[in-house]
Amino acid sequence: MVLERLNPGAPRQLLDDSSRKLAFILCLPLIDGVFATLLVTGTVNTFSQMLNIAITIFTGAGALAVLYSEASNRKEAVQMVNNVIPVLLAGVIAVALIAPIFEQLFRTELLKYAAGLAISSIALQLADIEIAERIPPTAVILTGLLLSYQGPVNLVLTLEYVLPALGTALIAITGLYLATGLKKYGMNLQYIRYGGSAVLGIIAMSLFGLNVPENIGPFVFMVSVLVSLRKS
Repeated sequence: MVLERLNPGAPRQLLDDSSRKLAFILCLPLIDGVFATLLVTGTVNTFSQMLNIAITIFTGAGALAVLYSEASNRKEAVQMVNNVIPVLLAGVIAVALIAPIFEQLFRTELLKYAAGLAISSIALQLADIEIAERIPPTAVILTGLLLSYQGPVNLVLTLEYVLPALGTALIAITGLYLATGLKKYGMNLQYIRYGGSAVLGIIAMSLFGLNVPENIGPFVFMVSVLVSLRKS
């Protein structure tokens, strides 16, 4: 999400420079522990939940900003998405395989609150609220892990999180492909940021135990996309 930290001068590897930037943005939730925490706390079970996570945590304003700024036309944007698919899928599968061990080492009822606070921090960052800088999501997750640690007890590997993780990734990829079709429009990404912030707020409230309808999130985000569209 922090585009300024990207290093365009890095040596060329398997991905071109533009694709590496997009891959970096997409993989941030996998690296900082947010996605693993959401998996084990039961926040990625239903289609609506997967859709909410996909369009905010993965295919949010940061990913769209990279896609639109690095690709000069729809063909290049599609190629960028094609390039990052293997990276994203490999990443979510790895996290999904590690998540069961994660769940057995930590008390998920406490992790829910840490995840809710981390998601709230991301939502505040998207809304440009300065207080968010004092509660970085990664620090919140690490603190939650420390407080909820219960030690190894008969660690067992399972595949229960692979399907929801892959489903979320595929929805995110589909969203990116749909976004390439909007390249001809001059989108105001500020509305996307605010829409994503609202959806993340909804997710956070559900993690805190509040009864929030799951279907509100996608509707809010879709409205923000429609409002952001301007024919160039």
